Amino acid sequence: MPHSCSSLTCTNRFTVETRARGISFHRFPKDRVLRRKWEKAVRRGGFASNSSTMLCSEHFRPEDFDRTGQTVRLREGTVPVCCFKPPDNKAPRMSQTSQKAREPLPPDTSKLVKETPTQPEPKSVPVPAVDHAYASTPEELRVKLSEALARVESLERDKRNAKDRERRARNTVSCLLEDLEVKKILNDELKERLDIYSDLPVHLLSKHSHKYTKEQREFAATLHFHGPKAYDYLRESLHINLPHPHTLQKWVSSGETKPDLNTTMLDTSRQEDDTAQYLDFSGCRAAVRENMELSRVNELPYEEFVKIFGNVVERCPIVAAAVCSQRPFADVDALEAAICDFIDALSESGKEGILRCLPELAGQDLQAQTLSHESKSEQSNVGMDTLGAEEGYTLSCLNEEYKERFGFPFVICTRLSEKASIFLEIRNRIANGCTEERERAIEEVKKICRLRLRDLVHNDAAAQF
Repeated sequence: MPHSCSSLTCTNRFTVETRARGISFHRFPKDRVLRRKWEKAVRRGGFASNSSTMLCSEHFRPEDFDRTGQTVRLREGTVPVCCFKPPDNKAPRMSQTSQKAREPLPPDTSKLVKETPTQPEPKSVPVPAVDHAYASTPEELRVKLSEALARVESLERDKRNAKDRERRARNTVSCLLEDLEVKKILNDELKERLDIYSDLPVHLLSKHSHKYTKEQREFAATLHFHGPKAYDYLRESLHINLPHPHTLQKWVSSGETKPDLNTTMLDTSRQEDDTAQYLDFSGCRAAVRENMELSRVNELPYEEFVKIFGNVVERCPIVAAAVCSQRPFADVDALEAAICDFIDALSESGKEGILRCLPELAGQDLQAQTLSHESKSEQSNVGMDTLGAEEGYTLSCLNEEYKERFGFPFVICTRLSEKASIFLEIRNRIANGCTEERERAIEEVKKICRLRLRDLVHNDAAAQF
């Protein structure tokens, strides 16, 4: 690929130094008519451009450029100006007259004034040498700049070479796999083992010292919270270097590590088909109604634990899956604290993902009868299902205004509120800032979670509001 201007007398090349001077390079247009005009402007006999031929920006007028974006582009229909410059390489004239004209003029003594009596010159104070950039001469600065530009060009060349090597390695591996399949050497078992490692972030799984980096800790915590079983499989069966789950709990509880929550997974969990597997308590309703003892909670299998406690945080079974590995719990307060710690450790996007999973008050889910059993009971107790036409319209407008401002529905613990106070609360909270309101809504989620836990787990010493 050419890296220089195609003009006959232009010496500009596509380098870091030319780009630092503000020179850009532009390929010949694909349109045949416009390309022909460019080729005529170059004024080179028998010249034919190709897809890689370029002209530098010195052959265009300033008004030909569109500099509104980050990339300098030519305007549509632009044609370069005359690209031919006569070479300035004529030999200097050697006649006596020309040589005499180039000699410096003698000083004009007629304009000299009489010198005043000489006075003793003041002693010069020696200036100490300083090693600062502003004390350098222009020549030294030019040398330093040239060295820096050469270094940058060298690094960019190494980067291009590394990308080329990576591309060749990928092509080689692909060809090797194809050859193995053709020769029937690549069986299903070997292919499955190769696929296991194909998309893993290997740089996050390799431990180069006795400590895990911050990026590795966050990756491990996120992986464990999204899939504890997958995490255990990677750690124990495939022997990938991942920290023990107890170590993850210490990191999260101490605040050293904050796992990220996949908001896409939370949004997907709002679909009826996905939530049904967590919200259909058909096999566990008896256990829920009898208000389980904590000892039984600690002995539940993983799937049953997630199925029962998957909706204590509305439509977020991943929260129950994350705290399941922290059993046994001493009391229901410890279970609640584990859930709250997990929520507090989430990033801002993770917290907003949890809030977006909650339904609107007297919203479409209530009208379509798609609310979870808990949400339907909570909204019915406060009269959300029996609102009048005027109340319903007012609440709908307030819900729409709130959601447009903050990006998630209005959240309030209806079991601790009355209908009139809910209308007043939503009007007041619309005026809050985004960060303040997100934290306020998360606190309401914790209140709802606490009451739902008391409905599921028996605890004589449970604290009252």
